[in-house]
Amino acid sequence: MDVQDPKQDRKLRALATFLRVYGVLSLAIFVPLFLGFLVRTPLLAEAGGPLNWTIWNDVSSGHEHAHVPPMLFAIYIVWGVFLLVAARNPLANRSFLSFTMWANLAHGLLMAGQAAMDLDRYWSKFLTDIPFVLILALGIFLLRPSRRAAAG
Repeated sequence: MDVQDPKQDRKLRALATFLRVYGVLSLAIFVPLFLGFLVRTPLLAEAGGPLNWTIWNDVSSGHEHAHVPPMLFAIYIVWGVFLLVAARNPLANRSFLSFTMWANLAHGLLMAGQAAMDLDRYWSKFLTDIPFVLILALGIFLLRPSRRAAAG
C-alpha cells in the first residue's frame, strides 16, 4: 500500500480502514441473521417476529421463511470477508472495489424504489439496508485510489 503521494497514501489508509469497518459490520450483522434464519428463530418469523423487519420476505410465497433472505445473507457474509481481504491491499483489489461500488449503488437504488412502492411494509429499509449499501458505494467512490496511484 506504499504510494509516493502522501495525499494518496492517506486516502488509501482511510479506504483500508473503511473496508475493515464494513467487513466487520457485515459479518456482525449477517452471520447472526443467517444463523437465526437457519434455526428458524421466532424472532424472524413472518407472523409477529419482532425482528422480521430486518429481512426481505416474499409474502406471496405463502412460506413463513422465504428463500431470498438466506441467499442475501450468504452473499453479504462472503462480501464482508472479501472487504477484509481487499483492505489489506486496496490497489491490488481495484477491480473488486469498482464492482462493489457499482453493484451496491445499483442495489441500493433498486431497493429504494422497491421499498417506496410498499412503504407500509418496507419503510424501515430506508433506515437499514438502503443506507448500508449506499454508504458503502459512496465511501469507496470517495476513497478509491486514483488511476495515477493505481498505475504507480
